[in-house]
Amino acid sequence: MRSIRVHLFALVGVCLLLAALAFGLVVLQARQISRQQAEAQARETSRALSLAVDRELERGQGILLALGASEAAERHDWAALDRQARAAFRDPHAWIVVHDRRGQQWVNTRLPVGARLPRTPPPLAMWREIAGGKPRVCNLVHGAIEPNIVCVDVPLKAGGTPEYAISMVINPERFGSILIREKIGGGNVATLVDRNGAVIWRNIRPLQFVGRPATGAMMKALASGAQSATLESKSLDGVDMLSAFRRSPMSGWAVIVGTPLSEIDMATNKAIRSGSLLALAVLALAAFLATAIGARLVSSINKLLIVSEQGDNGKPLHTGFREVDRVASALNASDAARRESQRHQQMLVGELNHRVKNTLAIVQSLAHQTFRKNASPDAAISAFEARLQALAAAHNLLTREKWDSASMLEVVKTAMGPFCSMDRCDIEGPDLRLLPQTAVSLALALHELATNASKYGALTTDAGKIVLRWSADDGHFTMSWEERGGPLVKPPQAEGFGMRLLKRSLAAEIRGTAEVEFAPEGLRARLAGRLSQG
Repeated sequence: MRSIRVHLFALVGVCLLLAALAFGLVVLQARQISRQQAEAQARETSRALSLAVDRELERGQGILLALGASEAAERHDWAALDRQARAAFRDPHAWIVVHDRRGQQWVNTRLPVGARLPRTPPPLAMWREIAGGKPRVCNLVHGAIEPNIVCVDVPLKAGGTPEYAISMVINPERFGSILIREKIGGGNVATLVDRNGAVIWRNIRPLQFVGRPATGAMMKALASGAQSATLESKSLDGVDMLSAFRRSPMSGWAVIVGTPLSEIDMATNKAIRSGSLLALAVLALAAFLATAIGARLVSSINKLLIVSEQGDNGKPLHTGFREVDRVASALNASDAARRESQRHQQMLVGELNHRVKNTLAIVQSLAHQTFRKNASPDAAISAFEARLQALAAAHNLLTREKWDSASMLEVVKTAMGPFCSMDRCDIEGPDLRLLPQTAVSLALALHELATNASKYGALTTDAGKIVLRWSADDGHFTMSWEERGGPLVKPPQAEGFGMRLLKRSLAAEIRGTAEVEFAPEGLRARLAGRLSQG
């Protein structure tokens, strides 16, 4: 059986042989790979630019559709529409125009407010294309104000043939910011052309080439109607390029991205030279590291064997190899983890027993207090079920909070929800965090008060209302319950379960007092004490 050191040396030898063979293939394929990378980059860049141009055009269409759907547009209130357009769209390289079939402009945000608007020859092609009610994007044309423009046109149509159109007129310079934002590489050329192959904008010397048609091979590819293609062509500067174009399905425009062939070859040759030197250096370093790492790895495994034989010695192992150290840590920690798991399980069982005992005690108390009166069995069962439901609702709320604490507002809303809508209950107070036992006691007390109000108090009349307020200041807690608009209140002959729960259980929970007043205009209750928040 061979050692790890022998296997590492064998690995280095095989790597040296494979590296020599691979280097020969790399030299042969480097130029092809470089070209493929350039093609892929050109395709991806043209796709990204095409999408960016489409986003700008879609944004323009959205603005036009919104303005066209406005009340001012429907009423042909051109002055109001002009104000809306100027407020909604401010761009130094684009403006909004509304014109009719005769070529008369009614809105033009490029001109000052109140200026005389020109009348231009009607663009018949535009009216034919938007007759169906759909927006259109035009090719590069000469404008009345700017020498070269493109536009997005939307019909203003209330039914039948549109008589007016709203357009976003765009100076080609607007697309320069897109080319800048996409960070076109140093010598790469990005060109935006319309459906006829005319240059709309270009990242290099744009003003020199705007309006000029694409060159031979590229123009032929564009004229074929293909949505995308990669080819060698000659740029408008006369430079041999590897180019890719992507046509927009929205506008029919195309984005052309090209890289000079000379730069592709230069990068390939430089990469081959750098790669050769780097490969030799890496291989030499690999031989040295194989020797050093082999010795350290053997030593580390020997130490790991000692740890596995001796068991948990409480000392972490530091070999310099993360995997070996992690195995040693796992071996050392497994016994401690098992003991911790047992301790945690015992703690959970104890906590569960404690909560079950508390819950059973509460249920026992509810049953005792409910059934000890000389009430009818049906009434007693109904009251007992309602109290159990209030207890279950409080437990559900605490379960969602993992029995850590409960939201004061959630406790109040859960308890009061079945009895009154928001217009019958005026609830106001800070959202405190309550301990579990306090939350349960408060939920049951509020349930009893609301039940009493729905049977005998404010909630028995349409105008009745409950006002619930609470506050907390430096641990001091107060809560008030006031019923308004109900029937005349008379003190009960005997103290009920709700009053005992409020005055004893909840008062003890907040370490304070609970006062209840059976005022003729409505029952009032007030709590005051110290509140331990969760």
